[in-house]
Amino acid sequence: MAFFKSRTLAGILVGALYGLAIRLGVANQHIHPVIDAISTAFLFVCPFSVGAIAVLWGAQKDVRVGLRRQLGMACAAMGLFLLGMFGTFLEGLICIVLVVPVFMLAAMAGGLAGGALHNYGRVNDATLPALALLPFLLGPLEQGLPPQRSEQTVTTTLHVAAPPDVVFDRLLDVRGIRPDELGFSVVHLIGLPRPLEAEMRGSGPGAVRTSRWEKNVWFQEVITASEPGRALRYRFVVPAGAIPREALDEHVEINGAYFELVDGAYTLAPAPGGGTALSLTTRFVNKSRLTTYGNLWGRLVLGDFHRAILVLMKSRAERVVRTGA
Repeated sequence: MAFFKSRTLAGILVGALYGLAIRLGVANQHIHPVIDAISTAFLFVCPFSVGAIAVLWGAQKDVRVGLRRQLGMACAAMGLFLLGMFGTFLEGLICIVLVVPVFMLAAMAGGLAGGALHNYGRVNDATLPALALLPFLLGPLEQGLPPQRSEQTVTTTLHVAAPPDVVFDRLLDVRGIRPDELGFSVVHLIGLPRPLEAEMRGSGPGAVRTSRWEKNVWFQEVITASEPGRALRYRFVVPAGAIPREALDEHVEINGAYFELVDGAYTLAPAPGGGTALSLTTRFVNKSRLTTYGNLWGRLVLGDFHRAILVLMKSRAERVVRTGA
């Protein structure tokens, strides 16, 4: 029994260490051109290999590995790998949360594949090295594909119990934002900085609205159209040095290697039952090679952020209606 447990623990540890070694390699500039962190090779094939290696290393010769143990070892190795990336600051919490679903599913698939290879006697001296090399075989092929750019638009709408002109005035200059005004937001809970203020300089097209967030993050919104009571449109400008390197993980950095904000707009319309239908729209470009996965998470993150901002605008506009101030 002790031998069985030690083999299991060894398999889990080896699988996790293999994953960490790959991630350290991705961080190395000499290996980075071979495997990108936002790629099929790293996000799908690497966790598949982690799960398969954990099961094969932890399996006892001539002893069948049950389904529960296959999945348990694969998930444990992947969990340890994720904790290792977070604990060694290779990834921030927001990136860990974004990859957990696909990492776990791929690791379980790898665990099942490793269990099948072991149970049906398909393991030889080349099996483990071949599994370990899978990301390095796919990585160069993937890097040779043309760059991808997927433009996406996210729109979120909230009803505000205030007239459009009152709501519009709250959009222009937003000072002293308190955390409780934003309401609950998953993206802020897992590490995305919260907005602190938005200061407008000038009026009408050409005016600049400077948005400041926690962790010394700031960027500009250059007004392209201003229609009082109807719409406020802008394009994003992120000056060099506006996003401190330690403020956001490189994989979710605004206008970084993978994610680019293009423009946005607040639109207002009288609601049928009174008040205002306030919409916030953001257009972004997903520059990663994982178009579908990147688009999905980009839309979810922006949608969550939109809701927090709209709750803030709703709260302030409705307070003006209630108190007159």
